[in-house]
Amino acid sequence: MKYFIFLLLIGLQSDSVLAEDWKETLLLHHSKNITGVNAQCANDTETWLHSLDILTEVSAECILTKKCTKKEEKLLEENFYALEQLDSFGKFPSSGLFEIPLIFDGSYQECERISGKKYETNYCYVILIPGKNSSHCHVSKSGDLTPTTVFFRSAVCMPNSCDQTEISNVINQIADIPFTVCGSHCSRYPVKKDSAFWGFSAFMIVMISIAILATSVDYILETISSEEEKKEKKNLALRILLSFSLWTNAELILSVKEQKPGFIKCLDCIRFLSMLWVVSGHTVSTIMFPDVLLPITTFTKHFWNHLLLNAFVSVDTFFLLSGIVVAYLFFKQRPKKSQILSPITWTLFYVHRYLRLTPPYMIFLGFYIVYSEYIQGPVAAVGLNAGIYAVESCKKTWWRNLLYINNFGDSTQACYGITWYLAVDTQLYLVAPIVLIALWFSFIWGAVAVAAGCVGSIITVYVLYAEYHLPADQFGKGSLINFGKMLYQKPWIRCTPYLIGLLVGYGIAVFGKRRVRLHWALSVVGWLIALGIASACLFSTNEYDKGAIWTDFEKATYYNFSRFLWAIAVSWVIVANHMGWGGPINNFMSHPLWQPLGRLSYCAYIVHFFLIDFYTNINDSPMHYYSTFQVWIYDAVPITIIAYIFAFFWSCLFEIPTLKLEKMLIEAILGVGNGRASGKVGDVAKLEIKSENPLQVKRMEDVEIVRIEEKLPSDFNMKL
Repeated sequence: MKYFIFLLLIGLQSDSVLAEDWKETLLLHHSKNITGVNAQCANDTETWLHSLDILTEVSAECILTKKCTKKEEKLLEENFYALEQLDSFGKFPSSGLFEIPLIFDGSYQECERISGKKYETNYCYVILIPGKNSSHCHVSKSGDLTPTTVFFRSAVCMPNSCDQTEISNVINQIADIPFTVCGSHCSRYPVKKDSAFWGFSAFMIVMISIAILATSVDYILETISSEEEKKEKKNLALRILLSFSLWTNAELILSVKEQKPGFIKCLDCIRFLSMLWVVSGHTVSTIMFPDVLLPITTFTKHFWNHLLLNAFVSVDTFFLLSGIVVAYLFFKQRPKKSQILSPITWTLFYVHRYLRLTPPYMIFLGFYIVYSEYIQGPVAAVGLNAGIYAVESCKKTWWRNLLYINNFGDSTQACYGITWYLAVDTQLYLVAPIVLIALWFSFIWGAVAVAAGCVGSIITVYVLYAEYHLPADQFGKGSLINFGKMLYQKPWIRCTPYLIGLLVGYGIAVFGKRRVRLHWALSVVGWLIALGIASACLFSTNEYDKGAIWTDFEKATYYNFSRFLWAIAVSWVIVANHMGWGGPINNFMSHPLWQPLGRLSYCAYIVHFFLIDFYTNINDSPMHYYSTFQVWIYDAVPITIIAYIFAFFWSCLFEIPTLKLEKMLIEAILGVGNGRASGKVGDVAKLEIKSENPLQVKRMEDVEIVRIEEKLPSDFNMKL
């Protein structure tokens, strides 16, 4: 009891904000009823204001007499919640005025702590427009960040009985501040458990139960079976069940071993580092929500920040890797002409791709739609609850993701924004056979096809810049909407690294065994040139992002050749390491410890964006941007770690079982495992089933088809 009185009296004596300023400046004396809201909201608000009145009067009496009676102590204790509720409000003006604060944070935890003492409370952010009773209020329904919605926001702690549309009405009636409250967004909002929630939750329970059962059976069989029994072919039902074994699937993911010659060892490292880069870029874009204006306006002026400003080239790295893997696997198997000309080859080529990507992807999309609305907290509120609208869009447009066409159409209605990459990569995969077939018949034909695709893409970019005056990057002057709509998510624009990858993959598959000795000096020169090219791609926009004016031709030239040259630089890294010209760099990048991280890259990419929302909302207030290094250490790295942990379980539960079941299905259709396939069909089946894993490639004669379902799915590391 004395603790409450001590806090109250010290606060009242030492800081007038707690007494007169908060009471008289923020809240008018309770002299009229709250109108225009539901009865419970009005009653709870009036209860709060009445408690503040009691606190003010009783505390003043205690200070005057320098002693509180037992009755006064009881009144102070009973109504102290009201002061805590007020204390959790955002403070303005806040410290750091010269940083131009736009968001006035309060205490989310304090607001949550008092919830239930008199009524349930809700931590919200109100949108403030300068001027009392301003007529310029406009808050977009979709949560779009218009000039008014991003101007000022302040945290408030209000009764949960007041919904978001009523809070602005209440604050405008009781607050004596030189602002008009134009809207509010709360950390707590009701989520209806509909049929989709119960259906998907039941599905997850069933899948987890199957995995537990399969793991138990697998462990028992492994324990009691003799070596001869382990080698015997299991019946189909048991094989299907064991494909869900977490025991075996975890072993496949975490296995680390020295790979045989022909293995492109450095790809795992490149995948993981690129994944970390992607997460860092997305994390910074989330955390740099403008709580203060000055650091945001100066962010682009810091030279090293361009490592994140131009993080989009990490996506070009993934496109390059995809092209390399597709061509390398295809030509490593030395396909015959009958296979090249067979429709079955290309049917399986596409079916395998779809079955490879879709199940873990679409199941997670269902997970996101059903459960992401339960991620509630201060960041969700200060972000205008944009996640709610994103989920609503997903419910309407998920079918576009299923068809891998979600990079077309209205981008504001896209489902789970980062999946545009999967759509573009799949669309490029659809046209890859044109180049593969051309390369099979003649390297010249293939090179011409690649060159034609690159030139066509480059010309298209120049035309679009001339017509629409687009920015050189996502931070320059110009229409960002058109930048994303016409450039960033279109396959004919992003195809350049992929096409280069097809050519590089062909070269490694055909000529990779010819170990060419390169003088160390030439090797060093090659690495320095690659480093110079990569640096130019990352830092060339330094002056542009500071405000330098570039012509449309200059912007288009940068956009075109930064992606093209970046692909060349990364290609050198891959080829040099594979050919033995990497020295200590190759020793680092080709270390077996990268293998599990490379295998998990696809699932990590899928889940990481969801986890950014989860991670940022567990804090008491939205994260304040101080420096890029701070964001990277405290946010990007932990989120990446969490993403890989989540991806491990998601891969064990959905990705690997899907790949094992796919192999069984193809075997059953083509009779590969039972010796029934012959002629063209048998050859095609071998090509499709064997020639997949880019990081565990073996010669065709080294692969045992009979027990293929028990091996690591052979394109396990293929994507991302």
